[in-house]
Amino acid sequence: MKYVRPVDFDSAEITGDKDYKGKILYSGETCVLVATQVPPGARGPENHVHPSDQLYFVTDGEVTIKLGKDVRKAAANSAIFIPAGVPHHNWNEGSETEVHLEVIAPGTAGIRPMLTFADSDDAHDLPHAVVTPADATTLSLEGGMTVTPLVGPDQHSANALIYIGGLPAGAAGPSLHTHKFDQFYLVLEGQLEVQVGLREFTVGPRHLVVLPAGVPHRQWNAGAQDERHLTIIAPPPPELTETDADGEPWDFAVELRAVEHTTRVAP
Repeated sequence: MKYVRPVDFDSAEITGDKDYKGKILYSGETCVLVATQVPPGARGPENHVHPSDQLYFVTDGEVTIKLGKDVRKAAANSAIFIPAGVPHHNWNEGSETEVHLEVIAPGTAGIRPMLTFADSDDAHDLPHAVVTPADATTLSLEGGMTVTPLVGPDQHSANALIYIGGLPAGAAGPSLHTHKFDQFYLVLEGQLEVQVGLREFTVGPRHLVVLPAGVPHRQWNAGAQDERHLTIIAPPPPELTETDADGEPWDFAVELRAVEHTTRVAP
């Protein structure tokens, strides 16, 4: 298992109009992760639907996306939730290259087509969403770690959860532990130290960390600069989706502690 993977568009498996490129970073049962580069004037696949939910996180530039009949723009640090069956199409109207991470959950590789072109703009009243930095609230946890929820139960996302995690210089996340779900970090700024099993890695921006269910891990910031990373969890623990389904308020700080309160591994 390759636990740390660079976002390398020179080896992209997906190519398209005007140097549009997609790099498959991970493909599994819980999700597929694709880093996508959309230069100015380039367009993604024409109007289409997926059999799974799709989430975008924009790292650079600004994407224009049509969701059903709704056309929206999303700049860096914004997220988009596209439920399975919602016709959509994205393109770049700006002057700078747009880059985003796509999360397709659950994974579909080798089981059924990941994409089907759509003749209709009917979104079937499904709850798609665009979450901008102005919509997000940053929360502080014990030990100095911060979390900024982006897409989860509040957006009706039942198959994947994403948030921005932050570690100030010298701060650390939970001690060595495991999860029952797959977890991924995409480093956005700074430097992240990660222990996976018995190995330690220093991870910089534009690198993905893969943490399969059951693998012991921990993370900390040994650098002098604050660190930020996108966290992807697939699938979310049942307590998250069930809390939302019952109509109760979703307290991210409380639920994240429940997520992190998983099996601790003795050092």
